[in-house]
This record gives sequence, C-alpha cells and structure tokens, in this order.
Amino acid sequence: MSFLSDFRTMVIGILLESFPFILLGVVISALLQTFISDQALQRWIPKKTIPGILFGCLLGIIFPLCECGIIPVVHRLIRKGMPPYIGLVFMMAGPIINPVVFTSTFVAFRAQPQMAVSRMVLAFAAAALIGLWAARGVRDSALRSPVNNSLEPVVSSKKTIKRPLPTKVPKAAWTNKWHETLEHAAIEMFDVGKFLVLGATVTALLQTIVSKKWLLTLSDGDWTPHLFMMGLAYVLSICSTADAFVGATFIPDFSLGSVLAFLVFGAMLDIKSTLMLLKVFRLKTVVTVMIISAVVVLLGSVAFDRLYTYL
Repeated sequence: MSFLSDFRTMVIGILLESFPFILLGVVISALLQTFISDQALQRWIPKKTIPGILFGCLLGIIFPLCECGIIPVVHRLIRKGMPPYIGLVFMMAGPIINPVVFTSTFVAFRAQPQMAVSRMVLAFAAAALIGLWAARGVRDSALRSPVNNSLEPVVSSKKTIKRPLPTKVPKAAWTNKWHETLEHAAIEMFDVGKFLVLGATVTALLQTIVSKKWLLTLSDGDWTPHLFMMGLAYVLSICSTADAFVGATFIPDFSLGSVLAFLVFGAMLDIKSTLMLLKVFRLKTVVTVMIISAVVVLLGSVAFDRLYTYL
C-alpha cells in the first residue's frame, strides 16, 4: 500500500507541476494558429542557417516556456512554416535560455552564481550544435506529419491581385476568432495531454522503484557522477522552472559539474518531453538529438568541473 500511495502522490505531483505550463503552451499555440498568418511568420524567420539557429536559441526570451509547454508551441510553429531545424533548436534551448529559468537558477545557487550563467552557455552550445546538424539532415520527411509550407500568391492571368486589408475588424469576426482559438487549444490539450500522463506514469514508477541510497553510491569518479545525474534528470522529469532547487540539494554530495549536467540535460530532454517529441518528429531524429545533447552536456559539464577545480 505504501508503494501505491507514493506512486499516486508522485503522478499527481508531476501532473500538477506540469499542467500549468502545458496549458500555457497550448494557449500560445492556439493564439499563433488563429492570429498569426503563415505569411507573417515566414517574414520574421531568418532565411540563412546561422541567423536561424541564433533565432531559435534566443526565442525563449520571448516565449519563456519550460519543456512541458514548449512542445505544442513548436509543433504549431512548424505547421505554420518554421523550418524544422529552428523548431528543434527552440525545443532544446527555449526551456533553459529564458528569463524565468535564469532567475530561478540564480536564486537556487546564490552561493555559486556561475551556475546560472554556465547553464545558459552550455544549453546554447548544445542547441547550436543540434541546429547545425539539423539544418543539413532534418527536413519535412523527419516530421510525423510532413507539411507543405509553400505559399502561392493569388494571381490573375495578367498580374498579382493585391487585396486591401480591412481598416476595422467586425466584432463578429473577433468573436469567431476567439471561438476558433478555444477550439484549437482544446484539441491541442487533449493531443499533448495523453503523452504527459504517460510520461508522468513512467517517471513515478521509476522514482518509487529505485533506491535513493543506492543512487548516492554513484557520486564518486570523474565521469560516473555526470552520467548518473543526467540519467536522474531524465527520469525525474522536473520542469526547468523548478529543477534548480532540486539540483541544489545535491551539492554536498555531487560536484558542481555533475549538478550542471542535471540542470541542462534534464531541461532539454526527459521522459515527458521525449514522448512529446516523438509526436512531432520521427524516432531516428529524436534519437540523434538525444545522442548529440548527451555528448555535449557530458563533455561540457566535465570540462566545467576541471576548470572550476583549476581556478
């Protein structure tokens, strides 16, 4: 009965922690679908690769979402014409490179202020490398539901027809748009919610089965603590807005670099976000993203430890 009680508590806790961010994500997604045209979005997105990657890395400053809420937003942006590689970069960097997460990390590590900056830098490096790979290897065929982003102007036999924009939107039109927004939000919430519930269930099972005392025996070594903390972050699936306070509790037993790996890798990829990523991208693409993220975070966190020890 104790196992069932702990399992139920963890599932409910994960869902309650994640639900507000999922809700925020689907609302933003629905607003994007209803009020921003495909043509407008494509004018804003950089056409060249490097500016596109920078755009994806820094988009989280405008949309400060955690990994729970960012998936539906990116899914909608890709459906409206955003190149898949920019969407992947935003998925990886957005949950970390945003003002909310920076502030929570800075507060949680007041005695180690370098952790907040290092978290942003390492996340930026990992996301940028994923973007460089994805710009060459990820096309619409990597999506679960490939989209046709070609936009053809309305033309006559002689010249392009330019339709003047209305000077004032009728009240009935605004009412219809808000109804359409709510409809899109409801559909998106149901679509993404089932993956969140499945991820929360798997996460709670792992947390209740694995012994914490056994886990602490893995805190010694040069590489083992970093790998362990990355795996722990993936399993715990804590939202990036709250994981800094959890990570700070490991400081007496684990190195700063291994905790940095926990903060970066867990915010980029966890059980919930992996399941939701598989809703948007095919398995091969998701596995490649996971490998690149793991390698960059591992090497970066080990280098951070050695540099911190040297200084």
